[in-house]
Amino acid sequence: GIYDPDTDSLVYDGSFVQRVVDRLEDKLIKTDLDLFSAEAHYTGLVLLENKPVVYSIRPILTSQETGPSKGFVLRGRYIDPSLVSNFIKQTHVRFKITPVADRTKTYNDELVVTEIDDETLEVSRYVFSYGVPIMLVESFFPRDISAQGKVAVQSALFTSVLLGFLLLFALWITLRKVVLEPVTHLTQKATAITNTKDYKKRAQVETSDEIGELSRQLNKMLDVIENREASLEELLARLKELSMTDALTQISNRLKFDSVSEMEWRRMQREQLPISIIMCDVDFFKQYNDHYGHVEGDQCLVSIAKTLEGSVARPADLVARYGGEEFVILLPSTGLDGATHLAKTVLDKVAAMQLPHAKSDVAPHVTVSLGIASVVPSEDNSLLQLITDADNALYQAKQNGRNTLATN
Repeated sequence: GIYDPDTDSLVYDGSFVQRVVDRLEDKLIKTDLDLFSAEAHYTGLVLLENKPVVYSIRPILTSQETGPSKGFVLRGRYIDPSLVSNFIKQTHVRFKITPVADRTKTYNDELVVTEIDDETLEVSRYVFSYGVPIMLVESFFPRDISAQGKVAVQSALFTSVLLGFLLLFALWITLRKVVLEPVTHLTQKATAITNTKDYKKRAQVETSDEIGELSRQLNKMLDVIENREASLEELLARLKELSMTDALTQISNRLKFDSVSEMEWRRMQREQLPISIIMCDVDFFKQYNDHYGHVEGDQCLVSIAKTLEGSVARPADLVARYGGEEFVILLPSTGLDGATHLAKTVLDKVAAMQLPHAKSDVAPHVTVSLGIASVVPSEDNSLLQLITDADNALYQAKQNGRNTLATN
């Protein structure tokens, strides 16, 4: 029904109900409505006898406001002067409502602002219901309110912009402190580690966020790399040592001799001190192998290598297997007299081993021949020439009957 303010009650009006039902049926064609839903609440406007009526539809529920709905209640009220007066009291805005008498004209729903005088503005707008103009609503405002509103809008806009800048600045500071600085630190640390290959360095980002976790994981990875690097260095050192050690005699090999002799030659050249080389060859070793076999031949070479190593006393002296049954002794800071003295010691120690050699033409035991060369390094000589001189002296010792030494 429609509310009657005179009797303060709802009065049934069939035309009002029919009008609303027609509106709802029209709306049902376009929209899925459920008037019996517990959440349903529809409002609208219709014209009755050229008077606008506002209506409301609510479902009929239990006292606990629960469904299912038993139907719906349709309530309406004329927008009359008393209702307008109540609106004015509630909103403190003076306005009036005029029903649309001639609906054959064309109307639009745009707001229209009109200057009534120097102190008053009129804001009006037509209200439509389902495309039909119902009424014209006109409200009146003091112009100073408009000015105040403009100032308020400008103030609000300025405040919003200022707050936006402050927020952006705060975000930038936070982003720089929390994200950019830790990420930059990690990048610089990783770059330094990559360039220097110093895997003992660690990142120092001690935070509880994802960047801190990334730093901790980077440090764990560096721990693994450092351990593997240490193992690899140890392995490489061992491989280098093996590559410079003779597999049979376990003394230095030709590669080690070449490396050390070059280094000592340059050192002696700087210090202008003599350097000597003793070439040593086992006499009639082929006959030894043919008679005793290669196993015994190998053992003979091992014994001679130990004797040669036992004959030198200084750390800088080097004994190496030069090739086959030939050995070489490098003696930095040693002149020809010192080298000759050591060569005689070698001859005596090898003879003292008394290793049987039935096929030797010089003695019933294993003997060696020695060639000695000595020089002070300069621009006029070379390491190669020194080795050649020692080798020529060895050849001379063999020519002299073996089991002896010769100098060059």
